[in-house]
Amino acid sequence: MRKSWKNCHLWWIGIIAVNNSPQCFKVMKNFILENNDGTPFDLYQYQGNENLLMIFFRGAWCNHCKKQLRGINNLSAYFEKLGMRIVAVSSDTKFKSSLLKNFLKLKFPVISDSNFEIIDSFDLRTRYKEAEVAKPAVFIFSPNHEILFHYIGENYDDRLSGRAILLEAERLQRNG
Repeated sequence: MRKSWKNCHLWWIGIIAVNNSPQCFKVMKNFILENNDGTPFDLYQYQGNENLLMIFFRGAWCNHCKKQLRGINNLSAYFEKLGMRIVAVSSDTKFKSSLLKNFLKLKFPVISDSNFEIIDSFDLRTRYKEAEVAKPAVFIFSPNHEILFHYIGENYDDRLSGRAILLEAERLQRNG
C-alpha cells in the first residue's frame, strides 16, 4: 500500500530534503494561501502541534474524490482523537472549494490551490482531459512537518479510503 518517492535525490520547491542514505529526510515547508472567505490560511498555524492529514483531490466534479472526502469526514472524530488535523487541497477555485465544503458538510478546510503552489511542490500536477488537476494523494505530517506517510494514486480512482487512512494513522500512533 505504501508508495515511495520516485527520485529521492530530486526535490521540489515545497519540500526540503537531505539525502541520508538509504532514506531521505523530508520536511514540508509552510504555505500561506487564501482561505475560501478571503482570509489567509497558514498551514503551519493550522497544524499547530498536531499531526496533519493532507488530502489532494482532483476537484469538486470528481465523484471518486467526493466519496473519499465523505469517508474521511465521517471518521473525522477518530482522526481528532488521534491528534490529527485534516485539510483537503485541489486546484478548484475558492468558490468551487467553498461549495464542495458546504455541500458535503465537511468539518475540515478545503483549500483552493488554483495556482498549483502546493500541488506542484509535491509534483502532483497531472492532466485530465483538457484540465490540469492534482493526482489523488494523501500525506501525513508530524508536528515537526516530517512526512510520516504518503500515498500517491496512479490514476483517477487509485486512492485510499477514509478507513484505510485511519488505519495508517492508528499504526503511526502505535509505533510512535
